Amino acid sequence: MFDFSASRHKLVLCIILISKYSAAFEKHWLPDLEWQTANNWMDGQIPEIDNRVIFPQQTRHAVGIAGIDNLRLSGIDLPSQGLLVLPRNGKLQLSNWRADPKVSKWSKEGNFFWADPANWNGSSIAAPHLERVPCRQDDVVLPSVNRTLSVLLPVREVEVRSIRLSNEKLPFFEDEWMDFQDRREFSTRGRFTVKYTELQHAYLTTQECRKCFCQGNYLSDYLEEICAIQRPRCGFTDCEYPLTVEGHCCPYCGGRVSTTDQISLAMVQTAADEALDGYTEKIAWHTRRSWNGGVEVLVKEKGDYSGIVIQEAVENLREMLQKTRIHVTNAETAGAAMKDSRLAVILGPLLGTPLVAIALFLLAFLYFGYSLEHVLSGCMEAVSSVRDGIRTDKQKHGFARFENVPEGNVRIADVPGTSGREADDDDVVKGITQVAAGRFENPLYRSKRESEIRKILDAPLSLATLKSHMDDQLENKKMDTEE
Repeated sequence: MFDFSASRHKLVLCIILISKYSAAFEKHWLPDLEWQTANNWMDGQIPEIDNRVIFPQQTRHAVGIAGIDNLRLSGIDLPSQGLLVLPRNGKLQLSNWRADPKVSKWSKEGNFFWADPANWNGSSIAAPHLERVPCRQDDVVLPSVNRTLSVLLPVREVEVRSIRLSNEKLPFFEDEWMDFQDRREFSTRGRFTVKYTELQHAYLTTQECRKCFCQGNYLSDYLEEICAIQRPRCGFTDCEYPLTVEGHCCPYCGGRVSTTDQISLAMVQTAADEALDGYTEKIAWHTRRSWNGGVEVLVKEKGDYSGIVIQEAVENLREMLQKTRIHVTNAETAGAAMKDSRLAVILGPLLGTPLVAIALFLLAFLYFGYSLEHVLSGCMEAVSSVRDGIRTDKQKHGFARFENVPEGNVRIADVPGTSGREADDDDVVKGITQVAAGRFENPLYRSKRESEIRKILDAPLSLATLKSHMDDQLENKKMDTEE
């Protein structure tokens, strides 16, 4: 007799497993290493014919020249490591016909790590770094067959569910994938470390795993390898109370809602999608199994952290889970937003130390009996002396100043028989300069004799005074002649 109920149970179980198999995440490899990509060059321009191309010495990856059949360059500086991948039957020609060729520099250096979260997409920005790289339940998608691939595989052995090319629909069989270990696309560090998940775990997904880790366990050195790459990028922590998230290498500025381990991950995911649907443009969220078996939803803002949107989203999510009778054990946020004050911390001691020194000197002078007025006047004199010294150093050339004064000393008139190149002795003594249109007196070179005569003439004049002055002038002239 045929047991219909047992067969139906097996059929339902099979449908569930198939649906969960197809629901796994796909992680796509991102780096573009093509010659024809403008962003791969320093100046943002693809090298032209007869250019000189320079690769950095630390270019430890492959560069693909897939779209050019025949490439002619005036010169090429190759790195100490790395590969230049030519198309099948392609040619690279070198010529020296240009005396001063245009130089193009490759912009990328180093290796491209499998364990670098920046090299993969397919997960939310709210996911921890460990879960942004391929996990054992994920499907890996590599570039198409006509694209260049260069990957440095992790140190420890990791597992993925399947691997395929982007132009193929079906993944490689495990034996086909293992044949890739001898190809130059993968730097293996001695062994091929990316393997397929074992058959008994082929249908294993996060929905069914009660205590599931992305790779290995939470003490795995694979997480440390990821964090060694990611920690230098953490930057400033822009929240007041950052969260500590499993598998995340930096302080986490966002929110978290945690539930018990008795709940289904799919149920929490559905409730989270419904509660946070109105925040799609502002936040991202990620539902995961924690290492103790519970379920948690991580929430992170798109862009700069403000804290307000995170607070609203976490509260809405908590209320939605409670309405669906899901027990919430914890709901927390990273607090208020923090401004980046690192520049002030660096410049503070440089600018603050002189001010503190000045304040101490001021207190010392006041302590020894000097008044504040004396101290300030002394400081002003010191500043003035320094300023005058600087001005004196800068003034290497002096200039005579000619002044048009209202007393009649400046005379400009036509004088017959004179020119700008001739001057009599009396004009030289009096400091009068001859010009083409007349003459004018330089007030900086007024003689003492002229000043004395003008002083006598301006005073009340008598014959005795005039005679006495003329005698003095004759005596002075006689003494000058004898000398």
